[in-house]
Amino acid sequence: MRVALVLNGAAGALLGRPTEAIAARLQQILAEAGLEPRVTLAEGTELCRALDAAVASDAEAILVGGGDGTIIAAAERLLPENRAGPGRPLGILPMGTANLLARDLGIPLSPEAALPVLLAGTTRRIDVALVNDRIFLNSSLPGIAPRMVLQRERMRHDPGPMKWLRLVRAFLRGFDRGPRLHVVLQDDGRPVRLVTRTLAITNNPLAEGFAAIHSRVALDGGTLGVYAARIDRRLDLWRLIARIVAGTWQHDPAAAALAARRVNVVSRRARLWVANDGENHLLATPLRYRILAKALTVMVPRADPDTPETPQ
Repeated sequence: MRVALVLNGAAGALLGRPTEAIAARLQQILAEAGLEPRVTLAEGTELCRALDAAVASDAEAILVGGGDGTIIAAAERLLPENRAGPGRPLGILPMGTANLLARDLGIPLSPEAALPVLLAGTTRRIDVALVNDRIFLNSSLPGIAPRMVLQRERMRHDPGPMKWLRLVRAFLRGFDRGPRLHVVLQDDGRPVRLVTRTLAITNNPLAEGFAAIHSRVALDGGTLGVYAARIDRRLDLWRLIARIVAGTWQHDPAAAALAARRVNVVSRRARLWVANDGENHLLATPLRYRILAKALTVMVPRADPDTPETPQ
């Protein structure tokens, strides 16, 4: 079997770590498995070229190490052939900060641990969501979220726990001072009008339960989850945060939730900043969301009968 492995040398998990040593270790794991590996370590524009080369090669599987943005870049390049039928699988080596999709797929959260598990695993097809033809695999967040992404990038190299306190402060300021979004959610039924400072559209609805805010009920259900927070007072905000931790946030009166296959977000603004899986984009309105059912083939661990199932 021929595989291509592309690593983002600037991934969050690699900060302060010997990137070349990690790449050599991953290449060794591939060789020991009897595979013909092509391992590329790249950053920036070189990373895009490396992904293009991997997809254009004769590799039977494309393995990518990086954060959610890197995974999206790889998925975009694999989608055209997937629309015509099952294509070459994408193997995700989590090397970002959140690694949300890897968590939902049950992939170990270190690249050295994930690689042998994926090689011994199987494949499945999952949904891909789009906004104005830009894909996302986890969530798309208009509102204050793009400001949070900018703040996170500014603090990327800051040491210690104080950076997280500054991020929380930026979050609270966003609720207090951020612009309100006047939107109309045009779902599969009657239009829903909302005024909110934060809006989340997820690739399949989110699960409930203790600390399950980022987990999803399914990865191939063919529907979008739409969530808005209508916060006017700090008390409402703190109550909602408490219920997020408790796993009962979807029943909070400050939270609005619905599911649909297509959603249009209509705003008074000509363009809106949107954070797709942690990457900011300035998009023209209306924001047109849709879902491509089972459009992407991914490598996943084999199910263990003694462990809980990952979202299906």
